[in-house]
Amino acid sequence: MRHRRFSALLAVAAFALLGGDDPGSKPVVPQPRGFEVLLPKLPDMSIASPATAPSTGNPPALVNSAQTMALFALISLAPAALLMVTAFVRISVVLTLLRQALGSPQIPGNQVLMALALLLTALVMRPVAESVYERGIKPYTEHRLDAKAAWDAGSEPIKVFMSEQIKRTGHEHYLWDLYERSSHPPGEPEPTESEQFSIAILAPAFLLSELTTALYIGFAVYLPFLVIDLVVSAVLGAMGLFMLPPALVALPLKLVLFVLADGWMLVAGMLLRSFSP
Repeated sequence: MRHRRFSALLAVAAFALLGGDDPGSKPVVPQPRGFEVLLPKLPDMSIASPATAPSTGNPPALVNSAQTMALFALISLAPAALLMVTAFVRISVVLTLLRQALGSPQIPGNQVLMALALLLTALVMRPVAESVYERGIKPYTEHRLDAKAAWDAGSEPIKVFMSEQIKRTGHEHYLWDLYERSSHPPGEPEPTESEQFSIAILAPAFLLSELTTALYIGFAVYLPFLVIDLVVSAVLGAMGLFMLPPALVALPLKLVLFVLADGWMLVAGMLLRSFSP
């Protein structure tokens, strides 16, 4: 009897040591935990349905973004507009020719000449800029005009300025030549006044007129310095100093005469008067 009890106890102990369990229970499978630590938790990539997706549309914000992009596009075109519809072309060409006439192609530098040309251009174009702001930009920012009406009202002072300068320089035939060579819609009435041309015709005609006028003024500025070069060359040839470069002797003479005559102010005043009505 004792032997049977002892055998039963040994059997129970052996079953417990070998991991035995209730015969009706299922074996437990250990879950690996190493990959849970190493791999990050991935975001949910499921696409929400249109009914449950959050609405991101904001019409005022989209309109403001479009206006900002249009403003940056206009700002990127500002240098081209500065060259085409202002007094910058005439002033910059005349100042460049003046520097060459002095015989010092590097002094004053390009930055100095461009700064002077921009400042003189600002003096000439200030009334036009104020008129453009009052007639086009200010009403548009106050929402009193739409974009097209603001463009038409703001471009009118610029068109008047360009047409007046074309008339003053006697280059009105540029307008008609460009109009005849350009394509325009059939049935469009033919303009009779220079202000009636579109800005697509006025801008290139004005640019051609400014280049021609600048070369005329440059010739007048160049002529006195050319006379000094000829006189210096003749004197050096008469003295037999053929090995001495005439430009080396003429440069200080031209600089002295230009400074004594207050040449910079004379040229700047002449350029400003050339645009006055």
